Amino acid sequence: MAVAIILIAVIIAALIGIYASYYKTFYSPHKDMSETVSPSVIKDQVYGRELQKLIDQICETPCEYVSIRSYDGLKLSARYYKGNDDMPLCICFHGYRGSAVRDFSAIGLYLIGKGYNVLNVDERAHWRSEGHTITFGIKERYDVLSWINYSNERFGADIPIYLFGISMGGGTVLMASGLDLPNNVKAILADCPFNSPKDSIKHVCKKIHLNPTLSWPIVWLAAAIYGHFNVSETTAAIEVKKTKQPILIMHGEGDDFVPMYMSKEVKDANPDMVEWHSFPKAGHGMSYFYDKERYLAILDEFMERNK
Repeated sequence: MAVAIILIAVIIAALIGIYASYYKTFYSPHKDMSETVSPSVIKDQVYGRELQKLIDQICETPCEYVSIRSYDGLKLSARYYKGNDDMPLCICFHGYRGSAVRDFSAIGLYLIGKGYNVLNVDERAHWRSEGHTITFGIKERYDVLSWINYSNERFGADIPIYLFGISMGGGTVLMASGLDLPNNVKAILADCPFNSPKDSIKHVCKKIHLNPTLSWPIVWLAAAIYGHFNVSETTAAIEVKKTKQPILIMHGEGDDFVPMYMSKEVKDANPDMVEWHSFPKAGHGMSYFYDKERYLAILDEFMERNK
């Protein structure tokens, strides 16, 4: 009897630990998602203040709220900023626990200002989009295809499309590159993306003083049991090997959240299709702010070359 009680207690404790891991890593209650983010989230307060101004500006920019159904039945939301009729469409995907207006305030406003049509997506389990499980690009990559299909149905399949992603959104569009994307998807652009959800999660575990080797099996089980997905199903490098679209990656050398080597692995997986640039000293998602002139020059040249 005593052995049975101990065994039951161990099982209960294990399930509680696994659920805690799911809640901490994958669950999104939406409560921490907002249209504005305090500059305190940025270490450098100069760039933090600038970012907040850009967030305020894009929040004030007129847009149309649109929605679709995901392949698994979730209502997904986006903001559509109409540009010039003869200009391409840019579909943008933000980062982990981020928001469309925060992560694509600077580049979003730049693209809008140049006359591009911009679809700024709320990823599943974020802000106006339904769902409570963040899957690090595993399911989100199919949402990318759903937004492309929506755009082709609404605007016509001849409109040139560029896919943009930052952080987890960057990993997501890179994972989507292995899908059978329509021919009007001209190029994919990713800022500070990870390659493998596993390596990204293990890196964060190490940063918060958890043993990554011991933590990973618990995290994997949490995704499988409570999130109903395999977090190791694929990686960006695996999918990029299949891509038909040219890819641009930019990454800050000072990124301590998604280290630069993670995106370099993607570059090395298909060097003929992936163009890669690094930005000295820039932290996570901050390459634009550290060297705007170079960042935008690389962006413009790549898009112009891949019309």
